[in-house]
Amino acid sequence: MKDIIDNELRGHLGLASGTLLIATVILGSGILVLPGLVFAKIGGEGIYAWVACSLLSAPILATMVMLGSAYPSAGGVAYYAKLAFGQYLELLVSMLFLGAVILGLPSIAIVGSAYLQMLTWPGVDVHLIAALLILLAGFFALSAGETFRSGVKLVGGWSLSLLIGALFVLIVLAVRANGVRFSRPSDFPSIASQIPLIFFSFTGWEIASHLSADFRNPKRDFGRAMVFAFILICAVYVGSAALVHIADIKSNFNVPIFQAAAQIAPTAPHWLVPVLGASLVAANLFGSVVAVSRLVFYLSRRHFLPASLGCLHNGAPRNSVYCVAAALIIVVACDQIGLLNIELMFSLAGMNFLAIYVVSAVALVRLRQGLVSRLLAAVIVIPAVLIILGAGVSLPYIASIALIAIVLNRNNRAELT
Repeated sequence: MKDIIDNELRGHLGLASGTLLIATVILGSGILVLPGLVFAKIGGEGIYAWVACSLLSAPILATMVMLGSAYPSAGGVAYYAKLAFGQYLELLVSMLFLGAVILGLPSIAIVGSAYLQMLTWPGVDVHLIAALLILLAGFFALSAGETFRSGVKLVGGWSLSLLIGALFVLIVLAVRANGVRFSRPSDFPSIASQIPLIFFSFTGWEIASHLSADFRNPKRDFGRAMVFAFILICAVYVGSAALVHIADIKSNFNVPIFQAAAQIAPTAPHWLVPVLGASLVAANLFGSVVAVSRLVFYLSRRHFLPASLGCLHNGAPRNSVYCVAAALIIVVACDQIGLLNIELMFSLAGMNFLAIYVVSAVALVRLRQGLVSRLLAAVIVIPAVLIILGAGVSLPYIASIALIAIVLNRNNRAELT
């Protein structure tokens, strides 16, 4: 089944380009910061927290693969909710998703800009650099067809190759300098305490679900691309945690890869890590802006958002891209003047994603009956609900989004009647 809205979005992604685009959507600036923060708190036990998050995200991946392959649509998780439960849940999931990415993506841009600032403009505010990165991502997202596919391969291929190459070389140098010293996990409460902090780095599969309609053959290639991207991402995350542990960094835990390079390869080019951070964030923003603009396009065609956002220009939802980029820059400005902060932005975004996973898992059971669907839903829903209830700050935010969805849904029904 494919929503009629997607007929105008020509599928142009193959397996390789799709894998690259999905990987860049998932890999954000968290890898540049979180391995060091976790290591500073629990030391060598930190790598097991990353392994645990990899295992915990596997059921989420499986759910998105099953839904995206069966029901490819630019609406992604919102479309699955519509098929399973109707219009209100479709709108609620859409609002939760937009509420998450509008806060999460600017925080990623800000963190990545700190790396670029070290290289080029030490006196320029990181918020200005973040805005420039968002504009650059929007420029790439305006492309379509062969140009779009070439952009994915250029941006995604460059950033991932640089990241994997740098991690491999640094790990080899760290092993030669310090050897390998891993012990069995022993402090399980400490390991578990870091999972909420790390989990945001593993979100993004729901963002990737909005790209399924962009594949030339989504039923064949979307799931395979998701699995290949998952393997690549887990390897990179665990590898970065291993690097921090083997290098045994002593300071600058908020820039762990930079500190590891400074300790084990002091003669390495000073520009290497800043370029790595900037290219990784630029690729992540590019992929995410593309995916989010697809949802905005979908919501416009469903009459939830202004009709002008549903216009296509040369096969790309140009007005939707403009809208997404403008919203992200506004949030960056709010952070700059102190109305928001990165820690709160990450926290609220992560809880929204968990709420989306709960709805998607239940939708899977509703749409595809079977034991596997029920088991996946149970594995996702139970821990997600416990985490959401334990994070009190997120409940008012989720509740306010639910109220907004109710109002928009009523207005939409009134207009249609």
